[in-house]
Amino acid sequence: MKRWLLRIVLGLISLAVLAYAFAAAQIEWQVRAAAREGASQLASELALPRAELAAPAADAKPVLILLHGAGLNGQMWNPVRRHLDPRLRVIALDLPGHGAHSNGTYSVDGAVATVLAAARSLAPARVVLVGDSLGGYTAMAAAVALPRGQLAGIVMAGSSGDINLKGMASGIAQSLFVRSLLLFGSEDALATRALGLFGIAQADTPPIVAAGVHLNAVVPAARALMGIDFRRKLAALDVPLLIANGSLDHGAVEHEDSYVAAARRVTRLHFENCEHGVSMRRPAEFAAAVNAFVTCLGNQESPCKLK
Repeated sequence: MKRWLLRIVLGLISLAVLAYAFAAAQIEWQVRAAAREGASQLASELALPRAELAAPAADAKPVLILLHGAGLNGQMWNPVRRHLDPRLRVIALDLPGHGAHSNGTYSVDGAVATVLAAARSLAPARVVLVGDSLGGYTAMAAAVALPRGQLAGIVMAGSSGDINLKGMASGIAQSLFVRSLLLFGSEDALATRALGLFGIAQADTPPIVAAGVHLNAVVPAARALMGIDFRRKLAALDVPLLIANGSLDHGAVEHEDSYVAAARRVTRLHFENCEHGVSMRRPAEFAAAVNAFVTCLGNQESPCKLK
């Protein structure tokens, strides 16, 4: 191995070790700040007024509002959208701190406001919130503030795990490691490789990257979610819910039962031999599950019997 390449490899390994050590040193103030922020955000969200809404036509199909994962943008849904029922109206948002709004930072308040603005612009049409990872947590946070009668259901993937101390330490370390990699290449090049690992087709990668992939947005987003009791939010809802997880997404599967127990009208679905990010890894299968879920809403099935 050439000497300069060996130095780079050893340097990256050293940075990774330092990252984990630094994460341990930072974790106390991260948790304290997150707890204060989470408590403030939760109080604010629960105080948001619910508007009354005129009932839509009985045969009207709901509009899907798609919410992306941390560090990504609304374009990540392109592979899924190709397989959705063409009769459905679909919009994909960019959350705060992401995509077109990358000049800011993700916050739960800001994300809820973004979803509410989109839903109100669609009124009186009913909406189904569909989120993967960060998008699923955002969907749960926004659901409690949507106008009465407008929320038809929720599909959440990879969002039944706890954002805890262990996850934050790992996330901080990974963020620092990513920053070290950026010393040797552009964020777009790194994002392209990362999307390829998720199975995104080569033709679908450029629009996602062009819309803005910001890997350093992941940790601030996770920090914003800490301290929020998402099971409590599910318990306050009386709409059909689909919890979809990859069978190998251990963080989400580990706590899935408690989310199922908290919800009133819930269906669970596992994508076998699939890791975190099921909508990106299995777009056709995920779209089929969403299509079936929406059909169940029209048939008033609860829980939904997905094929």
